[in-house]
Amino acid sequence: MAESEKTSRRGWLASVLMGAGLVASYGVFAFQGFLFLLPKRTQAKTRNIFAGRVSQFAVGGVKGFSDLEGNEILVRRKSEGEFEAFSSTCPHLGCKVHWQEEEQQYFCPCHRGVFDSDGNAVSGPPADGGQRLASIPIEVDEAAGVVYIQVKDPGRRSA
Repeated sequence: MAESEKTSRRGWLASVLMGAGLVASYGVFAFQGFLFLLPKRTQAKTRNIFAGRVSQFAVGGVKGFSDLEGNEILVRRKSEGEFEAFSSTCPHLGCKVHWQEEEQQYFCPCHRGVFDSDGNAVSGPPADGGQRLASIPIEVDEAAGVVYIQVKDPGRRSA
């Protein structure tokens, strides 16, 4: 009878371990299925690119830079420690806007759209549509005296 006790204990232990393995494998399968149903992360990867030294920007002046995809970004120094950046693409039809120093405004030549210094449309079709220039995140490192523009990284895809 000692031999049958060992066989039954061994059989019971094997059944328990197989059952635990089965439960674990179904759990992993269910978890992977749940992850498959969730939408992928849509936030784009970004990186900071060097725009220049703070001393290179005149107060009230605008400088143009290209991002990693070749799109022009307009960086403006509003005041001594305050910068802002906008896309140079007009939200109305995608034409390129440019800075008019004398009027302190952005101008789109396609349909004579005018944007104030804060990127808000004040006349033309963009104003009729309540549009504004797209803001670009900007970072100023006062200690180092450097200005960075935050742009989409075309080389890194989100997972």
